[in-house]
Amino acid sequence: MEIRLLQESGAEAGRVWRFDAGRVRLGRAPDNELALDPQHDLDASSRHCELVCLDQSWVVKDLGSRNGTFVNGARVQQRTLAAGDVLLLGGAGPRFRVELPAPGARPFAPVKPPAGWTVAMEQVPVAPARAAEASIGQAVAAALPAGAQVGRSTVAMMIDQAIVASDKRRSNTGLKLAIVLLSGLVIVSIALGAFLLLERSRGRESEVALPVPPGGDPSSAGSRLAAANESAIYMLAYQRPGAARTQGFCTGFAVTRDIIATNAHCVQVANDEIARGSQIVALRNKAAGSVLVARPVYMDARFHDSRYSRGGTGYDVGLVRVTGTLPTVARLASDRDLFALHEGDAVFVYGFPGMTMNENSPVATITLGLINRVTNFQDGIAEPAAAQKLQHSAQTSGGSSGSPIFLPSGSVVGINAGSLADEERQIVIDPSNGQRREVEVNRGSNFKYGMRADLIRQGLAAVGVTAP
Repeated sequence: MEIRLLQESGAEAGRVWRFDAGRVRLGRAPDNELALDPQHDLDASSRHCELVCLDQSWVVKDLGSRNGTFVNGARVQQRTLAAGDVLLLGGAGPRFRVELPAPGARPFAPVKPPAGWTVAMEQVPVAPARAAEASIGQAVAAALPAGAQVGRSTVAMMIDQAIVASDKRRSNTGLKLAIVLLSGLVIVSIALGAFLLLERSRGRESEVALPVPPGGDPSSAGSRLAAANESAIYMLAYQRPGAARTQGFCTGFAVTRDIIATNAHCVQVANDEIARGSQIVALRNKAAGSVLVARPVYMDARFHDSRYSRGGTGYDVGLVRVTGTLPTVARLASDRDLFALHEGDAVFVYGFPGMTMNENSPVATITLGLINRVTNFQDGIAEPAAAQKLQHSAQTSGGSSGSPIFLPSGSVVGINAGSLADEERQIVIDPSNGQRREVEVNRGSNFKYGMRADLIRQGLAAVGVTAP
């Protein structure tokens, strides 16, 4: 039994998907039968849901997606689909309208797309036609102008099947002539439409008009979460006695009205500076002059202990408490969302890379990446409760330590902690005497890692605070 999905929103809005297989998986991973755009359809999970044909009915089943699967506005785990149902992946994700053939009806006829829409025909056999009749459709399709919004195969199929239908009614030469004339009109209309479309788009090729899904375009997830959390992001800095300037060293983010979460190694820096007589302060993002005195209150005791993690890099979580009340608190993801994290999920890191730090006028930087893998602190396979190391590809640099790692929905799933590095040996030449010597250097990579957010809740519980 066939099913047709008319995509009404998302990166491929306007596309028509058609399947007759017994199982169709939907998601952002490329191995899905209906593969969504991994950079734009961010509300959808890598493996979001699947459609299964059972007893001549199509059933949608959620595959543990992060943002849920909805049918006609209601969140479902499993639901039998009917013609006209609206399938939504995530609260603001790609939206599809379901079309099913009536019981006993012939398979769907070729699609006549609305103006400006493209049609993707999946697993659709071409109706049988005599060679001479097929050549009419092929000739018409071949004459379509470059840039036409209707696929050549679709036009050829429409014409060829019309001729096949005419044979069943004992078509005559006059009818075929009328079809040919009609085909000519189709060519002229499409050519004129393509010409006008190309003229309108000349000089502004990047402008694309797409239907806007409920809640806004998913591609704007980064701007939405940045706007909602910009007052929750802080640059951690120290002020040394007699020094002329304040020096930023890490990022942190508000998790309660007076506690900022960051890395354990950032708390270690703060403690070292306090021992030198420095004062630790928190500088709020986009709020020049907002300076709050801070003091460390928690550093995970398992940090730097090789018994608990490979190389001692695990459990890199710490907390500082500020004087005063913080205006905005970042929302921590639920354990359900944390345990569902998967390779390929999109994430945003929002903090202060060292190369762009401006202590007098702090402005945080947001970067987009993907979760590359989820492991335990021994870099191995683990059950969800122990998979607390998140490797990701969002661009960061020194100073980004302690930055929150957001899902597109706006909840925090982790704290950025560091970058994986390769060790290599290089030959250097001393310019003063020309002598060559071998040195060992660390070469950074685009593979970053972070601590999962449930470790923040553990830290808050250790200081007697319940996470919001």
